[in-house]
Amino acid sequence: MRLEFNLPFHLPSSVLLSLFLLCIASGSHAEQVLKPSDASVLLFPSEVGSSRPASISGNSPLTPLSDTLAETSNSASDNNHPIAPAPAPAPAPSQLPASVPASIDDNEVQVSSISGRFQLQADKAHWSALLLEHIPEISSNADPQNITPGLIRKLRTDISGILATEGYFSPQITFQIPDTASEALITHSVKLVRIIVQPGQRSVIENVSINISGPLGIAVAAGDADANQLRHALQQDWGLPVGQAFREADWSDAKAQLLEALRSNTYAAANLNNSEANIDADHYRGILQLDIDSGPPFRLGDLHITGLQRYSPWLLQRYLPPAKGELYSRERLLDFQRALQNSPYFATVAVGIDPDPENAAAVPVDVTVVERKARDLSFGIGYSSNTGFRGEVAYRDRDIASQAWDLRSAIRIEQKRQLGYVDIYLPPRENHYLDSFGVLSERQNVSGVISNRNALGVKRTSTSGHLEQRLGLNITREKITVQGEAEEINKALVASIGWTWRDVDDAFAPRRGQILQLDIAASEKRLLSDQRFIRTYAKYQRWIPLGNTDSFILRAELGDVFSRSSTGIPEDYLFRTGGSTTVRGYSYQSLGIQHVDAVTGGRVMAVASAEYVHWLNADWGAAGFVDAGDAADAWRDLNIRQAVGIGARYRTPAGPIALDLAYGRQSKKLRLDFSIAIAF
Repeated sequence: MRLEFNLPFHLPSSVLLSLFLLCIASGSHAEQVLKPSDASVLLFPSEVGSSRPASISGNSPLTPLSDTLAETSNSASDNNHPIAPAPAPAPAPSQLPASVPASIDDNEVQVSSISGRFQLQADKAHWSALLLEHIPEISSNADPQNITPGLIRKLRTDISGILATEGYFSPQITFQIPDTASEALITHSVKLVRIIVQPGQRSVIENVSINISGPLGIAVAAGDADANQLRHALQQDWGLPVGQAFREADWSDAKAQLLEALRSNTYAAANLNNSEANIDADHYRGILQLDIDSGPPFRLGDLHITGLQRYSPWLLQRYLPPAKGELYSRERLLDFQRALQNSPYFATVAVGIDPDPENAAAVPVDVTVVERKARDLSFGIGYSSNTGFRGEVAYRDRDIASQAWDLRSAIRIEQKRQLGYVDIYLPPRENHYLDSFGVLSERQNVSGVISNRNALGVKRTSTSGHLEQRLGLNITREKITVQGEAEEINKALVASIGWTWRDVDDAFAPRRGQILQLDIAASEKRLLSDQRFIRTYAKYQRWIPLGNTDSFILRAELGDVFSRSSTGIPEDYLFRTGGSTTVRGYSYQSLGIQHVDAVTGGRVMAVASAEYVHWLNADWGAAGFVDAGDAADAWRDLNIRQAVGIGARYRTPAGPIALDLAYGRQSKKLRLDFSIAIAF
């Protein structure tokens, strides 16, 4: 093509260069650009040398580059795009009305480069944010670019491709020069190119077809109930259902989730043979088709264990591994992995299979473990407003007598309490039972009561889902000295049973959920005991989330000892309250039966608390609370004490640390409650 200019005057070289660049940008449409009827720029002889812009025919103050640089496209597809609908007829390029200002509003982003500027005009939406994120020419840190037909075509292709991933297959994309092209000539270059993007109507899913072949498909055709139930579940859980807008990300996620649903249960080698998303851009609808080969059903075989050095393979059998011949389930293997990981014996655990269809009849279960150190010696210091400063030395041996018996022992010295204990936990039994036995020696000097207690006990714990059950038998001998009274020795053989229902979102720092605890203990006077009694205790806690981070915490405690008298019952089985974890604003175990210079335990107890926690940021929070409670020898003697207060919270991996300032309504005193422990 040859383009000629017959001008009866002389133009400066800079103006000629600008005119030449516009002609290059015009491409095959250059002849139309020079026609006045097409709103092109003309220089009239009478205006030569004048800086006044030439007049432009038409109503729009903008000259559309889409008329001169490239043809309008309405398809986001190309040969490499995963979804390639047939191209629709190109719509006419849209013109901005004369009232549209050249300035940039809240929906526009201006990006400068050395050779020119691009201004994106589009609605504020997810797709426009994607354009700014993924197209470097209109990003805030764009490299210098020369405006050429190739660049305009590239931008059109890139914009269309991104819009297609969001379900817009018929966009209108217009490139315009604000003001007039004559201004570009006079100022030597194109100063601003406006990109106007109208995404058009979004395509939605009209039909989804999921074809399953292989053994699962055969079982479905044969009417197998389990197979049909699985197929129905796959259809119900499909992530891109009919009526939903098409998005390429959702399309990919839905396919991945479908395969995962098969591969995680029974059909570990399931494969996607083919998938098609047929988009009708003219009618804004999509038809999805998938062909899946289920592969053979997998059954589990023998355990292949690696990493054991100190322990024998029988130890793993105690944690309920999957049975040979059991249908493969990824969740079942993860449960086994978690059980081993939570045991005291292993630092890391990995459980899985190799989904080789050749081994589907009895696929080996690979178990890789790294053992923990057999022995630990640790030290710790801390402080609690309940019992004062403390120091601790702890020793642990996880393989006593080479039988995987787990010994846990410690000596703890606190200002108001000193204790030492040794507990031995046996490996769990196959029926979820965890047996343990131990000894304890403790001395306390709290609220005017000095107690020396020695105890020996055995316990069995079992867990099923959210429910933990405890069975115990303890023998206790206690010497009590109350200021101003005679020394007293009490002993009891106590059988106990307890349950804890725990359903919380985080074991260390709950924000949603509840915990319910119930304990019952009984002693018979004729069996190594000084008093016959039945002790009951219940505690309920609930966490209610408020907003995005805050929570409301409710707590209630009730206790009752059924006995003719509290005489002869060890203090550990009676009730005292007060302190940082019960009724704040009152000293530790200062609420009970009042003596002249001491407080002893009573047979009944009631405590309630309500607390609101507001988190200021990721680490720090503030709390406000109301506590109430008391302990006495009979319900009629209860004198409920109340306290209100505020506190600070600091998040740690082991749960929040609390610093509370509470005012006791009856004591008319302020009290600071705090607890922290550091291990090293």
